[in-house]
Amino acid sequence: MHWQRLDRDTSIKVIDSVKSAENAGLFSHTTSEVQRGRLPFYKDYDLYKVTNFASLPSFSFEYLSDGTFFHYLDGTDDPIQIVNDKGALDLNKSNVMAYLQFYFAHVGADDGDIIVIDNPHDMPLLDSLDPQAYDAVFDNHKPAEIHHENGTYQIETDLYSDSQLVRATVEVGHKG
Repeated sequence: MHWQRLDRDTSIKVIDSVKSAENAGLFSHTTSEVQRGRLPFYKDYDLYKVTNFASLPSFSFEYLSDGTFFHYLDGTDDPIQIVNDKGALDLNKSNVMAYLQFYFAHVGADDGDIIVIDNPHDMPLLDSLDPQAYDAVFDNHKPAEIHHENGTYQIETDLYSDSQLVRATVEVGHKG
Protein backbone atom coordinates (compact mmCIF):
# COMPACT_ATOMS: atom_id res chain seq x y z
CA MET A 1 0.00 0.00 0.00
CA HIS A 2 1.14 3.50 -0.76
CA TRP A 3 0.96 5.66 2.37
CA GLN A 4 0.70 9.45 2.26
CA ARG A 5 1.94 11.32 5.32
CA LEU A 6 -0.58 13.97 6.31
CA ASP A 7 0.29 17.57 7.02
CA ARG A 8 0.50 18.80 10.61
CA ASP A 9 -2.94 20.45 10.77
CA THR A 10 -4.73 17.41 9.34
CA SER A 11 -2.72 15.09 11.59
CA ILE A 12 -3.77 17.07 14.67
CA LYS A 13 -7.45 16.80 13.63
CA VAL A 14 -7.14 13.03 13.16
CA ILE A 15 -5.34 12.53 16.48
CA ASP A 16 -7.95 14.62 18.29
CA SER A 17 -10.70 12.54 16.63
CA VAL A 18 -9.31 9.14 17.61
CA LYS A 19 -8.08 9.76 21.15
CA SER A 20 -10.45 9.35 24.04
CA ALA A 21 -10.32 10.59 27.63
CA GLU A 22 -9.02 7.25 28.96
CA ASN A 23 -6.17 7.07 26.43
CA ALA A 24 -5.42 10.76 25.98
CA GLY A 25 -1.69 10.16 26.45
CA LEU A 26 -1.53 7.39 23.86
CA PHE A 27 -0.99 9.77 20.96
CA SER A 28 0.29 13.30 21.04
CA HIS A 29 0.72 15.89 18.33
CA THR A 30 4.48 16.06 18.85
CA THR A 31 5.36 12.36 18.95
CA SER A 32 2.86 10.85 16.53
CA GLU A 33 2.52 10.66 12.78
CA VAL A 34 -0.63 10.15 10.71
CA GLN A 35 -0.67 8.53 7.28
CA ARG A 36 -3.47 7.81 4.85
CA GLY A 37 -3.72 5.01 2.31
CA ARG A 38 -6.29 4.84 -0.48
CA LEU A 39 -8.37 1.70 -0.78
CA PRO A 40 -9.63 0.91 -4.30
CA PHE A 41 -12.79 -0.84 -3.07
CA TYR A 42 -14.20 1.94 -0.87
CA LYS A 43 -15.98 5.09 -1.93
CA ASP A 44 -15.16 8.03 0.34
CA TYR A 45 -13.30 5.89 2.93
CA ASP A 46 -9.56 5.57 3.40
CA LEU A 47 -7.25 3.70 5.73
CA TYR A 48 -5.59 5.89 8.36
CA LYS A 49 -2.56 4.82 10.38
CA VAL A 50 -1.61 6.69 13.55
CA THR A 51 1.88 5.84 14.83
CA ASN A 52 3.31 6.75 18.24
CA PHE A 53 7.10 7.15 18.02
CA ALA A 54 7.56 8.10 21.70
CA SER A 55 7.62 4.49 22.84
CA LEU A 56 10.04 1.74 21.95
CA PRO A 57 9.02 -0.13 20.04
CA SER A 58 6.74 2.31 18.29
CA PHE A 59 3.18 1.16 17.66
CA SER A 60 0.40 1.98 15.22
CA PHE A 61 -3.37 1.86 15.20
CA GLU A 62 -5.34 1.73 11.97
CA TYR A 63 -8.76 3.18 11.25
CA LEU A 64 -11.24 3.25 8.40
CA SER A 65 -12.53 6.77 7.97
CA ASP A 66 -14.37 9.17 5.74
CA GLY A 67 -12.39 11.97 7.40
CA THR A 68 -15.08 12.55 10.03
CA PHE A 69 -15.90 9.21 11.64
CA PHE A 70 -13.02 6.89 12.54
CA HIS A 71 -13.60 3.14 12.92
CA TYR A 72 -10.74 1.44 14.78
CA LEU A 73 -9.63 -1.82 13.15
CA ASP A 74 -9.60 -4.00 16.27
CA GLY A 75 -9.09 -7.44 14.70
CA THR A 76 -12.80 -8.18 14.37
CA ASP A 77 -14.88 -7.65 11.26
CA ASP A 78 -17.23 -5.22 13.05
CA PRO A 79 -15.59 -1.96 11.88
CA ILE A 80 -15.34 -3.26 8.30
CA GLN A 81 -19.00 -4.31 8.32
CA ILE A 82 -20.05 -0.93 9.76
CA VAL A 83 -18.37 0.82 6.84
CA ASN A 84 -19.74 -1.72 4.35
CA ASP A 85 -23.27 -1.22 5.74
CA LYS A 86 -22.95 2.50 5.03
CA GLY A 87 -22.80 1.62 1.33
CA ALA A 88 -19.15 2.58 0.94
CA LEU A 89 -18.07 -0.79 -0.51
CA ASP A 90 -17.73 -0.72 -4.30
CA LEU A 91 -16.50 -4.14 -5.43
CA ASN A 92 -15.65 -5.13 -8.97
CA LYS A 93 -13.57 -7.87 -10.57
CA SER A 94 -10.42 -5.73 -10.54
CA ASN A 95 -10.53 -4.81 -6.82
CA VAL A 96 -12.16 -7.80 -5.09
CA MET A 97 -8.76 -9.47 -4.48
CA ALA A 98 -7.48 -6.28 -2.82
CA TYR A 99 -10.57 -6.31 -0.59
CA LEU A 100 -10.02 -9.96 0.30
CA GLN A 101 -6.37 -9.31 1.21
CA PHE A 102 -7.36 -6.24 3.25
CA TYR A 103 -10.09 -8.16 5.07
CA PHE A 104 -7.88 -11.07 6.12
CA ALA A 105 -5.01 -8.71 7.03
CA HIS A 106 -7.28 -6.88 9.48
CA VAL A 107 -9.58 -9.61 10.79
CA GLY A 108 -8.06 -12.33 12.93
CA ALA A 109 -9.31 -15.90 12.89
CA ASP A 110 -9.81 -17.99 16.03
CA ASP A 111 -7.16 -20.48 14.94
CA GLY A 112 -4.58 -18.01 13.59
CA ASP A 113 -4.09 -15.57 10.77
CA ILE A 114 -5.16 -16.24 7.21
CA ILE A 115 -3.09 -14.64 4.47
CA VAL A 116 -4.26 -14.44 0.85
CA ILE A 117 -1.40 -15.45 -1.43
CA ASP A 118 -2.01 -13.71 -4.72
CA ASN A 119 1.72 -13.82 -5.48
CA PRO A 120 3.78 -16.68 -3.98
CA HIS A 121 6.73 -14.30 -3.51
CA ASP A 122 4.59 -12.59 -0.83
CA MET A 123 4.12 -15.77 1.20
CA PRO A 124 5.29 -15.41 4.82
CA LEU A 125 8.35 -17.35 5.91
CA LEU A 126 9.16 -18.29 2.31
CA ASP A 127 12.88 -17.88 2.99
CA SER A 128 12.74 -20.42 5.82
CA LEU A 129 11.59 -23.29 3.59
CA ASP A 130 13.97 -25.97 2.43
CA PRO A 131 14.66 -25.98 -1.34
CA GLN A 132 12.18 -28.78 -2.06
CA ALA A 133 9.32 -27.07 -0.19
CA TYR A 134 10.25 -23.73 -1.77
CA ASP A 135 9.99 -25.25 -5.25
CA ALA A 136 6.69 -26.95 -4.34
CA VAL A 137 5.14 -23.60 -3.42
CA PHE A 138 5.87 -22.19 -6.87
CA ASP A 139 5.06 -25.42 -8.73
CA ASN A 140 1.64 -25.73 -7.07
CA HIS A 141 0.61 -22.07 -7.07
CA LYS A 142 -2.24 -21.14 -9.40
CA PRO A 143 -3.42 -17.60 -9.98
CA ALA A 144 -6.71 -16.68 -8.35
CA GLU A 145 -9.85 -17.43 -10.31
CA ILE A 146 -12.64 -14.91 -9.85
CA HIS A 147 -16.22 -15.66 -10.86
CA HIS A 148 -19.08 -13.17 -10.48
CA GLU A 149 -22.70 -14.23 -10.34
CA ASN A 150 -25.79 -12.55 -8.87
CA GLY A 151 -23.77 -9.90 -7.01
CA THR A 152 -21.49 -12.46 -5.38
CA TYR A 153 -17.85 -13.16 -6.13
CA GLN A 154 -16.52 -16.71 -5.89
CA ILE A 155 -12.75 -16.50 -5.54
CA GLU A 156 -10.64 -19.61 -5.75
CA THR A 157 -7.23 -18.68 -4.40
CA ASP A 158 -4.26 -19.83 -2.36
CA LEU A 159 -4.37 -19.07 1.37
CA TYR A 160 -1.66 -19.46 3.99
CA SER A 161 -3.15 -20.65 7.26
CA ASP A 162 -1.86 -22.70 10.17
CA SER A 163 1.59 -22.98 8.53
CA GLN A 164 0.08 -24.51 5.40
CA LEU A 165 -0.61 -23.34 1.88
CA VAL A 166 -4.15 -24.35 0.88
CA ARG A 167 -6.40 -23.74 -2.10
CA ALA A 168 -9.79 -22.41 -1.01
CA THR A 169 -12.91 -20.88 -2.43
CA VAL A 170 -14.00 -17.70 -0.69
CA GLU A 171 -17.36 -16.07 -1.30
CA VAL A 172 -17.59 -12.27 -1.13
CA GLY A 173 -21.03 -10.71 -1.35
CA HIS A 174 -21.91 -7.13 -2.27
CA LYS A 175 -21.77 -6.25 1.45
CA GLY A 176 -18.36 -7.84 1.95
